[in-house]
Amino acid sequence: MRLDVRLSVLVNDFNMTPINRSKFVMAAIFAALLFSLSARAQKNAAPGNTLNPPRVTQIDTPTLERLLKPNGKPLLINFWATWCDPCREEFPDLVKIDAAYKGKIDFITVSLDDLADINGDVPKFLREMKAEMPAYLLKTDDESAAIKLVSKDWAGNLPLTVFFDAAGNIAYQRNGKIRFDTVKENIDRVLGATPSGNGIIETIDFIKVKDGKRDEARYYYENNWRFYRAEAVKRGLIDSFEYIDVTTGNDNAFDIVLITRYRGEEQFRNSEAAFSPVIKELTPNGPFLKGNSKPDEFRQVVYSYTGKSVFTSK
Repeated sequence: MRLDVRLSVLVNDFNMTPINRSKFVMAAIFAALLFSLSARAQKNAAPGNTLNPPRVTQIDTPTLERLLKPNGKPLLINFWATWCDPCREEFPDLVKIDAAYKGKIDFITVSLDDLADINGDVPKFLREMKAEMPAYLLKTDDESAAIKLVSKDWAGNLPLTVFFDAAGNIAYQRNGKIRFDTVKENIDRVLGATPSGNGIIETIDFIKVKDGKRDEARYYYENNWRFYRAEAVKRGLIDSFEYIDVTTGNDNAFDIVLITRYRGEEQFRNSEAAFSPVIKELTPNGPFLKGNSKPDEFRQVVYSYTGKSVFTSK
């Protein structure tokens, strides 16, 4: 039954004045329109979809050639496809790299999927990854020409990640799944974030084990301190860390050495605020302990040192 017929039947069932009947009809029509728009919006916003999915732009070989030229900043390019398992596995790290260096470098992704997937699987995957970098899909009749444009050392296998300095020289290339730390190190090197001695700031804590409770101390650091810092490395909050167990004798001034390395002044200054959410996330109910001893009962910080690396073999 049509909407106007249903409304007419409904209105006639009530004893209304002409004015009230007119108001009722207008209100009913407005409510029906709202319901229709709401249903359409819910249909379009099905689970896993958004009203504004990532846009994937089709490009050809000449356009790719233009994209390969840096525009005043270092340029990171990742070639991938939805059917490539290593590509999918490394993508969360690519998203983290984009977030860490946004505004400092240009970062684009180029899909080698079929053109039929440009509005389907490709934007769907990018949406799931919450990827924000500009995305392209290469469609060309001469794949070998496109491959040669990118790098003479590329045979077309995926994934491929290439990092150009601002002058257009290849500063880093990875044929295969990337390592987050390695890509980060090469980007920092090109950006000049690690000159002379890598700009590394170290904090070193010298720990004395109390009352012979070495097992409790080792358990504490291996199951708390180490995991906090491993996660901090993944998130780009610190550069690296090291645990040294001193076992030369029973009368040592210290028994454990803990080293945390920061890549530059800014990372070091933000360390305390950066570690708080990591600790709360990994150990919301407090640190993992062996036995009933609290940390202050089995360890003591006898000396702390902070310094800047002058030169290393790195």
